Amino acid sequence: MSVISDEEKDQVRAASDLVAIVQETVELKPRGHEFWGCCPFHGEKTPSFHIIPATQVWHCFGCGEGGDVFTYIMKRENLSFPESIRYLADRAGIELHDTGAQRDRGTKRARIYDLCAETAQFYHTMLMRGKDSRPREYFASRGMGGDVCRRYCLGFAPGRNMLVAHLSQAGFTPQEMIDANVAVSRGRGQLADRFYDRVMFPIFDEQGHNIAFGGRIMGDGQPKYLNTAETSVFHKKRNLYGFNWAKEFIVAQDTAIVVEGYTDCIACWEAGIKNVVATLGTALTEHHVKTLTRFAKRIVYMFDGDAAGQKAARRAIQFIEQDSMDLRCVVLPDGNDPMEFITAHGGQELQTRIDAAEPLMDFVYRSLQESSDITTPGGRAKALEDALTLIYPLRDSYMIDTYFIQIADLLGLDLETVRASSGRVFRDVARREDAERRREQNYERQRAQAERAGGSQGRSSGGGAAGARSAGRGAWAAGATPPVSAPVEEDPYDYVPLDAYGAAPVEVDEDLPPIDVPAGMESAAPVADSSSAAAAPSMPIVLTDLERKSLAGERELLTMLTSYPDLFRTYADRICSIEWVDPRHESIAWAVLATPPGTDPAACMDAARAVCPEAASLVSAGRISATSKHPTETNIVFMLDTLELYTIKRRMRAAQAKLRQDRSLDDEARRVLTMQAVQDSQRQRELQKSIGGVADPFRLIGLETASADQA
Repeated sequence: MSVISDEEKDQVRAASDLVAIVQETVELKPRGHEFWGCCPFHGEKTPSFHIIPATQVWHCFGCGEGGDVFTYIMKRENLSFPESIRYLADRAGIELHDTGAQRDRGTKRARIYDLCAETAQFYHTMLMRGKDSRPREYFASRGMGGDVCRRYCLGFAPGRNMLVAHLSQAGFTPQEMIDANVAVSRGRGQLADRFYDRVMFPIFDEQGHNIAFGGRIMGDGQPKYLNTAETSVFHKKRNLYGFNWAKEFIVAQDTAIVVEGYTDCIACWEAGIKNVVATLGTALTEHHVKTLTRFAKRIVYMFDGDAAGQKAARRAIQFIEQDSMDLRCVVLPDGNDPMEFITAHGGQELQTRIDAAEPLMDFVYRSLQESSDITTPGGRAKALEDALTLIYPLRDSYMIDTYFIQIADLLGLDLETVRASSGRVFRDVARREDAERRREQNYERQRAQAERAGGSQGRSSGGGAAGARSAGRGAWAAGATPPVSAPVEEDPYDYVPLDAYGAAPVEVDEDLPPIDVPAGMESAAPVADSSSAAAAPSMPIVLTDLERKSLAGERELLTMLTSYPDLFRTYADRICSIEWVDPRHESIAWAVLATPPGTDPAACMDAARAVCPEAASLVSAGRISATSKHPTETNIVFMLDTLELYTIKRRMRAAQAKLRQDRSLDDEARRVLTMQAVQDSQRQRELQKSIGGVADPFRLIGLETASADQA
């Protein structure tokens, strides 16, 4: 087990600003003392994701996720807890001193890095020193001699299980080879090299770790390019080829150039154009755009001059409004790709064209004019449909009327004609996209079934080993690739979200059935029926709706308490009156109040973590500070009143139930319960009166009181 000391965790946490890290991929806007934006983990158009800078915690009210900077990186980068610490440590330049057995073997992510690096070196050796001269001739024919091959660690995959044998000798396990997707299973415990008879391009992440490979066939055949499949460290829609080398030049020139292929990238670099990256067998994605706009506001998309390149240019229009970005494009003449253009005209001429890149929207509109004869009614109708199809991704934009006006001016039509036609065209595009999505899903499902069938055939075919080999050859001939195994979990992070009441607390009917208790508080949560619980201890513990609302209020209180600890110190006696539903909440509250006056919120969070490891997720979900227009102290009093009111209601209901059901009570016990109920009833009326004056601003979070809530 890998052990990272608490001191190192705290050091990494202190060096990692949550706001800055989130802003790398999410547009955040300040709102009071918080930052809000659209959640990066689920699709939404209205921001429900917020960060509290003072305590360095985050929460999304849409999907219910939340926590601290480690939790965020775990989710964004698909890492375990220890891996998230190492990731942030690498970013901050902090050296960790791991102890234990894992130090020698490394984490799963580190093992994939090491395996990919060993694989890249093997491929490079096969290229530079192998008996097969074809890959060297292939690169030489494209102007990439030995120096270029060495500079970018280019390689050759011979196949014939030579890589599997090499990695086995190097100490890597079959599962690690499968997880890195450099080998695939053939059934009966046999492995095969994934790449065969291809020139190889190693792919690196932003930090320079080798994470994947791209292989190009040297002659005829399909697929022309074959990339590593998705793994725990490689995501083709997020990674960019050459970004590790180009990053500093992108920053220096405030411009990122995007091309479509590995060789185009290398040709540009060798010609002195260094701020170039390539997509990895996919069109430009939203994540690519967000990654690049971290470093530059100008993106020049350089397409091949063929039909596919122009189609890619049109698809990129969906990003035109993101992050105040200047999205431009260059389409090369005569169907040339960048390498061909550089060979024919030189790097300086290509740089001149890049400097003169036109706005993407201008290019798209011009290409529409060139592709249709807009002097005829039929040509105008076709151009109108093409133009509306083009702007379909921008249909919800606040600038949609502007685009309608531009199209009307372009085609010589009136605005109402364009606007009226948009409804029909947009519906048609939506239906086509849905149909395409279903086809892709069906294809993937059929492919997975074929792969499973091929594997089972290989295991069950007659003739023993010979049958297995025959079945394996059939599967390979059909192009089937066994699925990559799911990532193996490392030491789990002890964060368990308290999400039983949904993403955000809401007002509900008191008669609704109880819901499941949140994970992490099973031992403390009240049981609806003790007799049934005793009879069936395996059944889940449940919360009543009032307990559910109390939990929501507790989290609201904790969010304010950790942000404004000194304002709460005068209300310690009020906090004593609260009967907490979740004991973790109580522990956090008293840990924060035990800190000396003047303690800053970050130090209060450290105190909270000391008594509750999942504190970050528990204190990040409150929204009163961001939504209320009242002073902070008014909000505090409101929450204390609300939680005391809920405490009284629960106590009154318990007393009423006991008076009705417990026949063993003597007169004195009944008198005590009745007197307490009278006092609670009076206090309830006082609290409701106090809350009534400020309840309206909190209606959105479901904490207001109403007549339906009367006990």
